[in-house]
Amino acid sequence: MLALVLVACSSPQVEDQKVATQITVTSPWTLDFFHFYKGAQTHSESFQFLSRRDCFDAMYQMQVNSRKKPLYSGSGICTKWFGEGQERTHNDILGYK
Repeated sequence: MLALVLVACSSPQVEDQKVATQITVTSPWTLDFFHFYKGAQTHSESFQFLSRRDCFDAMYQMQVNSRKKPLYSGSGICTKWFGEGQERTHNDILGYK
């Protein structure tokens, strides 16, 4: 028993060291826009943008354009996949233009 305790105490302790790695994968912002006629979806489109602001501006303009015809409308969503530890850049901030 004493030998077991001595062996356990004498083995070097390896600390769990977390290396700070920053993932620099650049995935685009994706706009999925859905077109509606009388409240029923007719079709959808997907677009890719480099920045979040460009995606939201395009979505807003498409919503305005879709309402120009009677009984038509549109809605969209801007998304981006982030990896764990991926750094957010200036393109990922909505902010003002």
